[in-house]
Order: sequence, then C-alpha cells, then structure tokens
Amino acid sequence: MVNPQLVLENCGSVARDHLASERTFLAYVRTSLALASAGVALVQLFTIADLTSISDSNRQIQRFARPLGVAMVLFALIMLGIGVYRYFLVQNSLPKQKFPPARLSVALISFILGGITIVLFGALLSAKT
Repeated sequence: MVNPQLVLENCGSVARDHLASERTFLAYVRTSLALASAGVALVQLFTIADLTSISDSNRQIQRFARPLGVAMVLFALIMLGIGVYRYFLVQNSLPKQKFPPARLSVALISFILGGITIVLFGALLSAKT
C-alpha cells in the first residue's frame, strides 16, 4: 500500500525549511486571530461606552466603531487567506529547490494595517476635541 504523504529526504535543510514554513503559517493565523479579536472588541467596547454615557463624542466614536470593526474582521479573513495561499505555495516550491518571496503581500498587509491604525487614532482624536 502506498502512503499518500509527501516524504522528503532530509538532506541539507529540507526539514528545517518545512518547519519554518509551518511556523510562518501559524504566525499568519495568530495575526489573523488578533485582528479579528481586536475588531470585535472595538465594536463591543464602544457599544458599551455608548450605553453608559450618551454624549456627542461617544456618538461620534460609535459612528466609526462598527465600520472599523467590520473592516478589521474582514482584513483578518483576508490575512488568513494570504497565509493559507503562502503556505501551500511555499510547500509546493520547496521540493523544487525554489522559494517565492512575499514582497507584495508584506507591502499590502503593512499598508492596510497602517491605514486602519491611522483611521482608528484619527477617530479617537477627533472625538476628544
């Protein structure tokens, strides 16, 4: 009977490279979970703040909280998709002695995270004044 698992000869750094790929995938998953949790916490925190005190600044923050929370959860799902894609791409490329760099996905993730951070701090600062 043939074992359907891919077994590679451990010459050089094959095992180390595959384990590093798995660690990178788990980092994508961990970041995705953190972003999704932050998005849900953002919406819940400002919903609770809106219930306890009704002021114009709280209403202004609440106006930004839901769309920003939804954007963070959607971005978390996108990041998880990028992580899954990168994992299988790297796992497919390693036996061929190739490694595809992640330039575009790193730039995209950094740009979107920076944008979310700027919008969040802008919303918080505009509500305080």
